Amino acid sequence: MLVVKPRPHARWEEEWAPNWRIYDPAGLQAEYERGRLPSTFIRQGESPEEALARIMVDQLGIREYRTGPPSLQNFYEPSRRYPGKMHWDYCFVFYVSTHEEVKESPWLAASRYVKPSDETVQYGSAQGGLLPRLKLR
Repeated sequence: MLVVKPRPHARWEEEWAPNWRIYDPAGLQAEYERGRLPSTFIRQGESPEEALARIMVDQLGIREYRTGPPSLQNFYEPSRRYPGKMHWDYCFVFYVSTHEEVKESPWLAASRYVKPSDETVQYGSAQGGLLPRLKLR
């Protein structure tokens, strides 16, 4: 399973994680110190497959890959940001295979493949909660 570590760069807040714009400095720094699955928000009018292409090409620099249809996971949980409120996320999860390597970029500090059971990886955002739902952890 590919895990990336983001590096401070405007593309995160502009293209892939616009929610980071409202994080306080400590929360944003924590995101840059943790691993994450390659991911993004879906833009209005964008399909999950188009969002996947943005991740693969723009975020990772990978142009040739194969995938099947996405798995839809949804979360309806108490909000960490707004006490007493609920938060709902939909996650389109693709299992992707490629022979290409992740390209070096100014927005990635590192990338590596790990076993889903690797407990040493600390995930940013709510991504650590996604793995048990996928029965990967």
